[in-house]
Amino acid sequence: MVIKTEFDIQIPNYKIAAVEYGDPEGFPVLALHGWLDNAASFFGLAQNIKGIRLIAIDLIGHGRSDHRPDAMPYYIWDNVTDLHAVLDALSLKKVSLIGHSMGAGIAMFFAGAFPEKVARLMLIEGVAPLYYEEKLLPKLLATAVVKRSKCASRMLRPYATFEDAIQARMNGRWPVSREAAEALLERGLSKTQRGYIWSNDPKLMMPSLVRFSSSQISSFVNSVKAEAIVVRGTKGLADSIINPWLDDFCNLEVMDMEGGHHLHLEPKPAALLAERINQWA
Repeated sequence: MVIKTEFDIQIPNYKIAAVEYGDPEGFPVLALHGWLDNAASFFGLAQNIKGIRLIAIDLIGHGRSDHRPDAMPYYIWDNVTDLHAVLDALSLKKVSLIGHSMGAGIAMFFAGAFPEKVARLMLIEGVAPLYYEEKLLPKLLATAVVKRSKCASRMLRPYATFEDAIQARMNGRWPVSREAAEALLERGLSKTQRGYIWSNDPKLMMPSLVRFSSSQISSFVNSVKAEAIVVRGTKGLADSIINPWLDDFCNLEVMDMEGGHHLHLEPKPAALLAERINQWA
């Protein structure tokens, strides 16, 4: 049985919830989940790690971490600031990073901005976020403003039972197993008088007013000095958030694995990925 410890990390203005697995004296590896997921996204990897101190966090607005202020949008670069503060709070001078989907984009941006702080990267089903083409920025900004005004008045739809929520997560856009759904919902669901609702900040569903451009993303990937492993699922999102940036890495290995966008939540891929992570010890 892998030891699991839950704790909070206090950074300026926010509390970040974390789960730590493995060897407390092992090399630190921080794990960053995808959009609308939480730290439980790495429960499968955690069952197979050896000699590693694996710290999975709930990103701001997700799981049991604080939300951003009502008037503050969610932008991916703000997570880079949060991650820098987490390293400071934990007195970590250098780490390795694992990221899934949105978390992979955050890990890549951090490694590009602070190459001296990152030893290795494992980017699962992601390298960079969605981007806006510069010539379309005025139109995309206008569209996002209108959509955000409509979203502001919407309320989260509650689920009558925990089981209803599990079924919804199992059969969502990116289906997961029952075990994975239960792990994610244990951290990501809150019981209210109206029923069970996601604990994620509803503002996460709003469209971004602005995004990086493709050339800006390339500049960050070019700045990554860490040894990088990019993991692609055979039924994942490689064409949109992975493949455009592969040639920009200076030290890259690509792993193609059977599975979809959440392949790391399945037992076999999780065990194989953990074998690679154990080599970092």
